[in-house]
Amino acid sequence: MRSFKSILFVIFVAALTVNLTGCKDDDETASEKIVGTWYYEGNRNEDKYVFNADGTGAWIYESEGVYEPFTYAYDEKAGTISFLSSDGEVDSCFVSIDGNTMYLYDSDGIEYAEVYVRG
Repeated sequence: MRSFKSILFVIFVAALTVNLTGCKDDDETASEKIVGTWYYEGNRNEDKYVFNADGTGAWIYESEGVYEPFTYAYDEKAGTISFLSSDGEVDSCFVSIDGNTMYLYDSDGIEYAEVYVRG
C-alpha cells in the first residue's frame, strides 16, 4: 500500500510540474499586440506602419519618400487607435488586430478600409 501511495504521489508531482512549466503567459498587453512593422496588404513594398513599444512610430510610403513620425495610443477595449503627428494633428480610427493582421476601419467602425499584415 505504501508503494502505491508513493507511485501515486510521484505521478501527481510530475503532472503538477508539467502543468506549471507548460503554462505560458498568453495575455499580451495591448501595446505588445500592435508593436512591429505592418505592411499594407495591397502594396506590401510601399506602404507600412511602424509601431514602437514606447508609443512612437511612423507611417512610411517609400516610393514617394514619405516618412511621417507620430506618437500613438492604442485602446484595445475601445477598438481605437489615436495618432498625434509631429505637426500636432490628431487622427483616430477604429482598429482590430487578429494575430498578425490589423484591420483599420472607416469612421463608421463597421467596414474595414485597409488591411495590414505584420512582417
